[in-house]
Amino acid sequence: DFRDLVIGHTTSAAEEVQKQAPQARVVKAFNTVFAQVLPQEARTGAAVQVFVASDDAEAKATVAALATALGFAPVDAGPLTNSRFLEPVGAMNIHFGYFLGRGPVVAPAWVQV
Repeated sequence: DFRDLVIGHTTSAAEEVQKQAPQARVVKAFNTVFAQVLPQEARTGAAVQVFVASDDAEAKATVAALATALGFAPVDAGPLTNSRFLEPVGAMNIHFGYFLGRGPVVAPAWVQV
């Protein structure tokens, strides 16, 4: 149980990487998807969304295109600072999968109605 882990809201792992490598083109993506869901044959039904955040528009577009080519539905998650929110979403997905009994075959989705 890692509920006491402090993540999100004031910084993120992605932002810390950017600080350490300021010339790098950092993109936050795929952190809300379990490894078991990565193979395309493991995904049936609705498309699995991949949230993509970055301050570099070209790098973000490249990662979104990669997600599309792999059969995912990329969702523009805005600037890299939004990684502060994506990282806790990944943690919540772990709780749904392992602690709430849904298994590692669930993924969060942003649904527009």
